[in-house]
Amino acid sequence: MSDHGAQQLTAREMVRAHAYPVLAAISTLSLLAIALLQIPGAVKAHRYNQCIDTQVRLRQASNLAGQEGPGKLIYLKAVQHCEGL
Repeated sequence: MSDHGAQQLTAREMVRAHAYPVLAAISTLSLLAIALLQIPGAVKAHRYNQCIDTQVRLRQASNLAGQEGPGKLIYLKAVQHCEGL
């Protein structure tokens, strides 16, 4: 390293000089890998939520006019449809 000039470093000094950058690189790569592995689950959850929303809207359109919310049965049928049961 340029900080030490021409002097020879002992093994302990070499470890101390290089430990932080190596550990920082390893932790950065680990966090990047974890983030990349989260993407498929996030895409699946997003598509599932879109499916539920669409099914609730479709089923609510033919629902009774007096009901305020989508209702438990409509939601359960939407879940059943989106899970493929």
